[in-house]
Amino acid sequence: MLAPSMLSHIPVFALSIGVIWYLSGLIVEATDRVARRYRRSGFTTAFLILGFLTSISEISVAANASIEGVPQISAGNLIGASLVILLLIIPLLAVLGRGIPMKLSMTRENMAFLLGTVALPTVIVLDGSVSRSEGLTLVFLYLLLVFSIQSRRPTETTARRTVEEVEEEIVHTRHAHVIDILKIIAGGVLIFLAGHLLVQESLLFAETIGTPPSLVGLLFLSIGTNVPELVIALRCVLGKRTDIAFGDYMGSSAANTLIFGLLPLVNGPFLLTSQQFIPSFAVTVVGLLLFFRFARSGGELSRKEGAILLALFLAFVLSELLGLWTFAV
Repeated sequence: MLAPSMLSHIPVFALSIGVIWYLSGLIVEATDRVARRYRRSGFTTAFLILGFLTSISEISVAANASIEGVPQISAGNLIGASLVILLLIIPLLAVLGRGIPMKLSMTRENMAFLLGTVALPTVIVLDGSVSRSEGLTLVFLYLLLVFSIQSRRPTETTARRTVEEVEEEIVHTRHAHVIDILKIIAGGVLIFLAGHLLVQESLLFAETIGTPPSLVGLLFLSIGTNVPELVIALRCVLGKRTDIAFGDYMGSSAANTLIFGLLPLVNGPFLLTSQQFIPSFAVTVVGLLLFFRFARSGGELSRKEGAILLALFLAFVLSELLGLWTFAV
């Protein structure tokens, strides 16, 4: 059982997640408005820009975990976060939005490349260690993926149009001024501090019940740091912009692989408890194979297919919670 002193830390944990959710939303909203203008050709921009910015929570946790010398927390968080995006948020978007059109989003080859890149961290951790060479491989694959996706449109054109739109939205609209920019900067600082609290509370929780820190990151932080994506999913359903959301989330899951690759480069090689990642590996392989099959059949992810992926994710969470309960008791 959890000690009474441990229960007193739960509000701090919840508050940290709440701060990250709220402030991430403020930062993402400006770029979200930019993405609305790319209704037909917005996947690339959403993938490159929104996908990275919606990973700000994971970046904060990774930075603070590195400072504390516990990259394992961030590693678990990043693997879990990709599972949350691909097997919870996107399927939820399909169920609530009556399907997600994907025919014009990515080629079959790029979709397979992306899903393989997202799955690779779960393969790497199976031997219980993460090396610098493996980190370099992940970073290289992410850059190659970005090049492959954006090659359908000139890089210079994509970058120029994105910069112009962001500048217009953040600087030159009548609703934005210097104070708004200061709020964004302050929000980034506060998100970093909230990430520090999350890492501290996760370490305490792991020590209290005697479970590896990476397992706490896999189960709890992965959902908590993806709350902004959940909120955006609901907003996109109401605004009927599920195609833009799809690009955002695929970019965010790929960015998690990039952040994971940077962990051993910053911290050096580190060890993990490999057994705890076996279920996540199995679910990742099955889930991503199903995701690929569903995404390429009929040009959309249907409500029924989304429900199947949701059921797989819920089964994974229940099995992991049962395993975690054995630690607590």
